[in-house]
Amino acid sequence: MMIKHRILIGILWSLLFNLSVSVAMPIAHPDFPPIRGELELKSTATATWLIFIKVYNAALYAESRAQSSRLLDDERPFSLEIRYRVSLSKAQLIEGADVALGRQHSPQQRALYQNDVAALHAFYQDVSEGDRFRLDIHPDKGLALLFNDELLYQHPNIDFARYYVGLWLAENPLSDALRSDLLDW
Repeated sequence: MMIKHRILIGILWSLLFNLSVSVAMPIAHPDFPPIRGELELKSTATATWLIFIKVYNAALYAESRAQSSRLLDDERPFSLEIRYRVSLSKAQLIEGADVALGRQHSPQQRALYQNDVAALHAFYQDVSEGDRFRLDIHPDKGLALLFNDELLYQHPNIDFARYYVGLWLAENPLSDALRSDLLDW
């Protein structure tokens, strides 16, 4: 009887102190708030150049029930915010976007959105450390481009919104590592 009692106590002790409880905690990042309206911070990532130069931090916001694997195809709003850690010229930002769009899309696909991309890029501006661009994507409203929380540009077409935010989130993006980290939730 004493042996059974000790075994039972040992099992209970083991369960009590070795039980691993997993609680989903919201992610935190000093550059980004955990909630933006009805969207929550899902992931953050840092874009680097030449492995060691940190160019910007990026944050991806989505609804709580959104799925990263369906983000570009889903009918749910989401937001991508970029906070720069270095200064870049408008020309550098546009050049990077053009190179990535060229890798991602055929000339025919690019021709469909050429005027829309040019209109959006007209609102780009030089960035300094701490400046933020944000792309808000909403199925009913399309794309909104904000700079330091000031609305600069809106485009009502959700297909264009997905096309453009694909620079960061679609195949052959600006950075494979950044894309992977942003979609890892």
